[in-house]
Amino acid sequence: MNQALIQELVANTLTRKIPFPEVLGTLKKEGVESYHVDFLRNEVRYYAKAGGSFIIDVAFQHDGVAPEFSAEKLEAINQRVQAGQAAYADFVRDGTAAGCASYIVFLEGKKVRYFGRDGGEHVQHFPGSR
Repeated sequence: MNQALIQELVANTLTRKIPFPEVLGTLKKEGVESYHVDFLRNEVRYYAKAGGSFIIDVAFQHDGVAPEFSAEKLEAINQRVQAGQAAYADFVRDGTAAGCASYIVFLEGKKVRYFGRDGGEHVQHFPGSR
């Protein structure tokens, strides 16, 4: 995994320079197996197929994580992102407002597990992966 490339990728995604689906493809090419986004700590942990890992701090822009988790609101923002009507920065803002405290993306498993502060959770499969 090229840590500098991945950090640049995250920065470009947050500033809307590249679409989020492109990020997933690049991470997979870099050998990333999964990654864990933590909005409470504002950091992302990347895990490689080869066994390595690293953490980066990210200046996510949000108003804090809502105390109650709403899978319905999370689905709504995800649908907007997938349709190209919203960017990753919108997901960060709306996802945390929906109570998403963290999530784990499994690139090989083609799914995302979302977690709330209250123990709520939601699983979403990548579009077309079922």
